[in-house]
Amino acid sequence: MSEYLPLIVLLLLGASGAAVYLFLRQRKRKAVIALITDGVDVLAHWTYTPAEWQKAVADEFTWASAKGETGELYFSQTAIYIRSDSHEHLISLADQGRVVTYADYRGTDDSPLKLRVRWKVIRQQGTARQEVKYHKEDYRIPVPRAAKAQAQQVAEFFTKRLENNLDAYTDLVSEDEPISLFGKDSF
Repeated sequence: MSEYLPLIVLLLLGASGAAVYLFLRQRKRKAVIALITDGVDVLAHWTYTPAEWQKAVADEFTWASAKGETGELYFSQTAIYIRSDSHEHLISLADQGRVVTYADYRGTDDSPLKLRVRWKVIRQQGTARQEVKYHKEDYRIPVPRAAKAQAQQVAEFFTKRLENNLDAYTDLVSEDEPISLFGKDSF
């Protein structure tokens, strides 16, 4: 039994560390959501009627349920929070070096708000070599008719922020990928 004691202690420490990590991560997530839903850090907020929510779920929000529910969407400078009666989803726009590098809204019926988020991950390999991987994720956000002006403001906010900090964009594009800004980026 005593030969297993160090292994048992190590397993308990590992499990405790994992539990603390998950607790802190969940606490941070709840704090971000509270800032957004309380209106402290919100750029736009709109509500989907049951019919609009059903179409949004069918078109883009496939993780959600559309059974007679309504939906809400909150935009902040750092995240998108989407919730319905039975589901919720938090999308980070700024965590771990993420930057919104493209934002567009055409303002026509059924046109979504489009966002592209880029980030890079640098891993040290050995003592002298670094491996850099570039990532991008695209989001298509269905816009209810009543929220067209808000969607346009969100697109303008992220475009203006990028125009004022072009280095943030160029730093997140690999050398073999052409740099194209403001609507020329293939989506």
